Amino acid sequence: MQTEYNSKKIEKKWQNYWDEKQSFKANNNDNKKPYYILVEFPYPSGAGLHVGHVRSYTAQDALARMKRLQGYNVLYPMGWDAFGSPAEQYAIKNHIHPKDAVKENIKTFKGQMKDLGFSFDWSREFSTTDPDYYKWTQWQFLQFYKHNMAYKATVPVNWCPTCKSVLSNEDAAGGVCERCGTSVEQKEKSQWMLKMSDYSEDLLKGLDDTNFADRVKLGQINWIGKSTGVELDVPIVGGGAFSVFTTCIETVYGITFFVIAPDR
Repeated sequence: MQTEYNSKKIEKKWQNYWDEKQSFKANNNDNKKPYYILVEFPYPSGAGLHVGHVRSYTAQDALARMKRLQGYNVLYPMGWDAFGSPAEQYAIKNHIHPKDAVKENIKTFKGQMKDLGFSFDWSREFSTTDPDYYKWTQWQFLQFYKHNMAYKATVPVNWCPTCKSVLSNEDAAGGVCERCGTSVEQKEKSQWMLKMSDYSEDLLKGLDDTNFADRVKLGQINWIGKSTGVELDVPIVGGGAFSVFTTCIETVYGITFFVIAPDR
């Protein structure tokens, strides 16, 4: 006898059961061996999830479920990276107060995740806009400041005149703003900086104690950008000099000319 599989009814039944029984809650005092899975928290700044979210969360969800079956106490949390320009621009575009926009979008995102059946521990849910969360971000910055690791400097940045925001190189790829398509301008802006370069060596050595994939470690190594070489002064005909850095000092005698960028 063939019976019809009513996906909406059956899946909703089990999703309600998981919520009621808190099936995926990670208990702090559990005797099982712990296993922690962390996925990138989404920006709740649009009308809902996109396929990239579903792709990465589905893969990690499969891992979380497998580890639970293997007897682990799995912590698989979800939160919302709700501060910053994406949420602000969404609120402006839709004429909604940012606080209300974030709540509205989180509700949509969470509902979609539950419909997809992801096994997140919702008891650990938080948003970066929660005062109980961002007070620690503020505390952390104060520690940087107290230890002379936070300072102000005027540096060249990628500037979007429409979003009125500084963009990363990734967000300004191709010379346009990723969010609105406006041509990006180069301008100097005073902003807070952190002396992370003082800890470059510690960050590099610390990678030896991690279990990240080699490609992830390589990305971090390239981002830290350690370079060993020498700095030398190059005399200018008619007087003066300028300094250059090179990792290949042995090639200095092959130099025939220098080109200096006009914005430097």
